Amino acid sequence: MAPTPPPGVLADEDRVVAARRLLAEASPGAYDRLAGLAARLASAPTALVCLVTDVEVPVGACCLPASVVGATLPVEGSPCAVTVAAGVPLVVPHAAHDERTAHLPAAVDGTLVAYLGVPLRTRSGHVAGVLAVFDPVPRAWPADVVTSLEDLAASVVAELELSAARSAAGTSLVRLELALEAGSVGVWEVDLQQQTIDWDTRCAALFGYDSTVRLGMDRMFAEHVHPDDRERAAREMQAAIDARAQYTVELRVLRTDGTVRWTVSRGRVLTGPDGEPQRILGTVVDVSGAREDTQRRLAAVQRAAAMAEVAAEMAGASRIDQLADIALRGAQVLGAESGGIAVLDGDGLRLHLGRRLSDAVRENTDVELPPEGVPLPLDDALPTQYAARHGQPVLLDTAEAAAARFPRMAEVRQRYGVRAVAALPLRVEGRLVGSSTATWTTDYDFADSDVELLEGLAAQIALSVSRLQADAERAAAVTAMAEANARLQLLAEAGRTMTGTHDIAQQLERLARLVVPPLGDWCWIVATDEHGRMHEVAVAHRDPSRLHEAQIYVRLMVSTVSEEGAPSIVARTGRPLVIPDLQPERIARSLPDPAARQALLALAPASVAAVPLTARGRTLGVLCLLRGRERPPLRPEEVDTAVEVGRRAGAALDQARLYAAQRELADALQHSMLTAPPETDLGQIVVRYVPAAAGAEIGGDWYDAFLEPGGATVLVIGDVVGHDSQAAAAMGQVRGLLRGISYSSGATPAQVLTRVDAAVGGLGLDTMATALVARLERAEAGGTVLRWSSAGHPPPVLLGPDGRVTVLDGEPADLLLGVDPSVSREDRVAVLPPGSTVLLYTDGLVERRDRGLDEGTAALVAVLGASAGLPLDELCDRVLSRLFLPDAADDVALLAVRLSP
Repeated sequence: MAPTPPPGVLADEDRVVAARRLLAEASPGAYDRLAGLAARLASAPTALVCLVTDVEVPVGACCLPASVVGATLPVEGSPCAVTVAAGVPLVVPHAAHDERTAHLPAAVDGTLVAYLGVPLRTRSGHVAGVLAVFDPVPRAWPADVVTSLEDLAASVVAELELSAARSAAGTSLVRLELALEAGSVGVWEVDLQQQTIDWDTRCAALFGYDSTVRLGMDRMFAEHVHPDDRERAAREMQAAIDARAQYTVELRVLRTDGTVRWTVSRGRVLTGPDGEPQRILGTVVDVSGAREDTQRRLAAVQRAAAMAEVAAEMAGASRIDQLADIALRGAQVLGAESGGIAVLDGDGLRLHLGRRLSDAVRENTDVELPPEGVPLPLDDALPTQYAARHGQPVLLDTAEAAAARFPRMAEVRQRYGVRAVAALPLRVEGRLVGSSTATWTTDYDFADSDVELLEGLAAQIALSVSRLQADAERAAAVTAMAEANARLQLLAEAGRTMTGTHDIAQQLERLARLVVPPLGDWCWIVATDEHGRMHEVAVAHRDPSRLHEAQIYVRLMVSTVSEEGAPSIVARTGRPLVIPDLQPERIARSLPDPAARQALLALAPASVAAVPLTARGRTLGVLCLLRGRERPPLRPEEVDTAVEVGRRAGAALDQARLYAAQRELADALQHSMLTAPPETDLGQIVVRYVPAAAGAEIGGDWYDAFLEPGGATVLVIGDVVGHDSQAAAAMGQVRGLLRGISYSSGATPAQVLTRVDAAVGGLGLDTMATALVARLERAEAGGTVLRWSSAGHPPPVLLGPDGRVTVLDGEPADLLLGVDPSVSREDRVAVLPPGSTVLLYTDGLVERRDRGLDEGTAALVAVLGASAGLPLDELCDRVLSRLFLPDAADDVALLAVRLSP
């Protein structure tokens, strides 16, 4: 049961804002694929991905009308709203019976039955929506399905977060474009291979053109650069090309109308894969109207261009460790010389240093920094940790101020020459994700505009960190989901393997082959008997050529293993045992027999995991998985899978043993009650009973024949509904009642069945059965009278002395026993000539899955007609051989009487 949700969770402003942010970028239908995957994981017919603000909006669905996706639905009465309020998975086998959902309208009218909802929790901790699956019939939701949907929900959130982060990055670029437009900043690009320059509209307008322009570099210098500035501009550009660097130059340009404007151009040389310069990307701004404020305007352009470059490069970053150098290029506008990015990771930080600081660290410590970052404690020792921990910026303009606030900064200054530091927290939606640090080797006076640039840079870094973390989490979720699917598939295959046959040895052989190689390089399975002795059952090896070698080892092991061996420990404790590093000393203690020890060492196992085969609290055997040095030991989740496989194998082993015992008991019970027929002066009686095919359960078919005190011969054939030991027991009760009532009363067959029906109801036997009671009597005028009554049983078949076959079904049979004791029953009568044969049988003889009752009866008539001349024993055997199939699912009882000639 979910905990009682705190009041106002649905209306919480922060939660609603977080949900709206994801909803704004969630395209309807874009998450149908994930909804379909949820439905398949849970084996459910329908699934839904929805976001919940003050309303509920489905953004993905499986097997629901298309109109549902993107629709705005009220939260009142929604199970998804209940899940959001609870904040934990809502597992509901039957909504109408669950106090959390029983009041919902859909539960009241029966539309909502089985429901499983998993919260979609953002990185800020808010539940923004629900991943839900539905089933129109009551069902349990296994724990592994709940876990798989929680993993999938993390992937859904990662997708939503990624869309929102991309939108935020796009918005930032639009804002940057607007800023460039407002500042009349032109952008240009030089193709060093073609020696051409392209101007965007703003840049071209500065030179007097109406639209974008492409010029050759020689023409550009000759026609649009002031003669006094050409040599200097060309020199500085070439120096930047040679150094693969950036440059800034102030020069005069010539417009098309002949006027001169002062401009500041900033360019950055971009290299190709071979490291050779290919392009120069730059900006230009007209500073003619404010020469006195040139420095201020130049700084603004530099910062805007730097931020544009940083935004573009960060958008293309694929790893967090790439962000430190990208961010440093933005901070270099302020003269910063190095820095780093620290990202929260569990209870600590992962620090990624910019190039200059990382080089200095290597020179001072001779240590190669790990690509995943340097682990740092989350404390207040240095500005980086402080900003990430408390979410407050730290600006230290001098080395003295830095050492006064953070004493360890004195050591940093001594080793790396750092004097001024700016550390700013990285936030996304108010959630701290780390900190960004810039450092100077000189004192630095932070102006308000400097702080604004650093804050903008931190915002860009935070978005990129969030995006990359979302990508990583998504990839991890996909990997985890794939592994979970593989484990679920393995368990499903194990379940099918253990139910495909009643031969437990064959089941376990298949199981051993199934878990190799997914869980082990080789494995063995042993079963224990009632005395605790182990018996080899199955062995598998991924290398077929070594299977015989493994089988020899297991035969030696089961007879010589000590109490310290894995099978002994697991069989004794009933708990799994994992040995991640199997040492020779452990092998020696487990296997005192040198031959067994040598056989194991030849197979070279490096790690072992042994799990019990359990059922009903008992350990029935052990499954042992072994791996070589090429594979790591089993992970905890793989051990859990092996344990579950062991449970299923144990249940199958227990079921097979129970089945064998039950079948043996029922078989003995049934045969004990099917007595030999009596001798009668009327003729010969032959009986047959054939159980169903191997693997099917014992049924309730029976026959009986006895002489009444008055000399009449009574024949009985019947079939209790059911195919198990209970049916066999019920058959014994009904048979005994019928025999006793008939013998003691001397009543007609119809009267006997009426009294038996009353006794079945009065004694509370709670069973139903078909039965036919017949009495053979001497006729006054000679011949024999057959008087019978049928309670829903197939009719008798008469084989005349002339070979003619007649089904005695002139009137419908009466109601079967155990339904309505008050029903009226009638006797039927037929006079049989000498030499006649009467056949009574149960429905398994004529009715099968592949044919109906009429077709089966016709086949019986045909066989009897073709076998008329056979002795009665041979005739019964012929009928069974022709009509009873080896794989029949029902028992057959047969009673035949041949009158004396």
